[in-house]
Amino acid sequence: MNWVKFIAAFLLALSLIITVIVFYNANAPFSAAQQKAEADALKSGALQSVERTEIYNGTNSMVTVIGKDDEGNDKAVFIEEKTGEILDEVAMKDGIGAQTAIDTVKAELSVTKILHVSLGLEEGHPVWEVAFKSENGKLNYVYVFFENGEWWKRILNL
Repeated sequence: MNWVKFIAAFLLALSLIITVIVFYNANAPFSAAQQKAEADALKSGALQSVERTEIYNGTNSMVTVIGKDDEGNDKAVFIEEKTGEILDEVAMKDGIGAQTAIDTVKAELSVTKILHVSLGLEEGHPVWEVAFKSENGKLNYVYVFFENGEWWKRILNL
């Protein structure tokens, strides 16, 4: 009877360890891309400090690094994921925030759960990508222009 308990406990511990290792390894490429983009933004002088970093997978994959510039202003820097090239920069005061983008989406569509909100660059314009689940449980992506909060594109009921 003790052997059965030991084997059950061993298998449970082994499966837990394997699960942790798989999730850690799955996240490693994203973490490396974020760290590289942060270093590129700081090294170029576009930012003096980093507050947060987001991966944006739109038409082009990029990393958005948000932080403070040398004057202490909040700024977002869009960095091409593979090359580390700075694609564009925007002052956060020149557009709407993430919560305003969410409120814009909620005003017109039924949102049950926000999955993520990411700032990215599409066709030369900064946009907020709001991913959410609707009442019917379907996945939706809505893109709102950063500059004015107007709709750019909607991909609904996936």
